[in-house]
Amino acid sequence: MMDSNDIELFSTTDFEAKSKVVSALVRHRVSYLERWEKIPLLRRREFGGAKELCVIYVNGNQYGKARKILEEFEEAYTEAKKEKRRKKKAARRAMEEEQRMEEERRRQEGEEDPEDRGSIDDGIDEF
Repeated sequence: MMDSNDIELFSTTDFEAKSKVVSALVRHRVSYLERWEKIPLLRRREFGGAKELCVIYVNGNQYGKARKILEEFEEAYTEAKKEKRRKKKAARRAMEEEQRMEEERRRQEGEEDPEDRGSIDDGIDEF
């Protein structure tokens, strides 16, 4: 039940981020209230197509402590997401390089590229 002294701390459509923020609040013994609000159909584009928005409230007396925890979390979470994107990009580049090397090897060995092969009908004249 929401109290008049509760202040909105954080809102998100990202379930993973919400879970991590809640875990950090619990770890630091900050009480919170979690509320899920439906996003109207016409506003979903603003929220990346999400159907619900999670809003986290904390007691006004603990707001300063909670804000500090949230700021630390945002820095760590942002860095973690950047690192994840970097790894994904590096893996994609490695895969593309591997494919390029395989194509080069085939060309050097004189193999036919499967995409360059014609269909069975290419050599048949039409009547």
